[in-house]
Amino acid sequence: MAVEVRASELNPDVKFVQLSGRLDMEAAEADTPALQQALQQSAAGVVIDMGAVEFISSSGLRMLIAVCQAAQEAGKPMAFIRAQPLVYKIFKVSALDAMFPFFDDEAQAIQTLWQ
Repeated sequence: MAVEVRASELNPDVKFVQLSGRLDMEAAEADTPALQQALQQSAAGVVIDMGAVEFISSSGLRMLIAVCQAAQEAGKPMAFIRAQPLVYKIFKVSALDAMFPFFDDEAQAIQTLWQ
C-alpha cells in the first residue's frame, strides 16, 4: 500500500490523501501514522482518494473508522472519493457507507463539504 499526502488544489486548507494497493493488516499498521498526520496538519479536513485501492480487509476498515472518528472529534470533515465498485461494496455491506461520505471526485467532495 502506498500513501501520498498533499494539499488539495481546490482548497489549500484540505489535505488530499491518495491510497493505492491493498489496504490489509500490514498496510493499515504502516499507513495509520500518515493518515493521522494528514488529519492533524489539515486546517479543514481530509479527502481520501480510494481510486487505486484494490482490496480492503477488516483491518483496513478499522483503521479508516479510527481516523474518521478522530476527524469527527476534531470537527474536521472527511470525504472518500473514486472508490472501486468492489471496495465500495464492502463499505455498503458493512453499513459503513453512512459513516463515510463517498463522492465521485475531489471537486464534488470539496463543493459539498467545504463550500
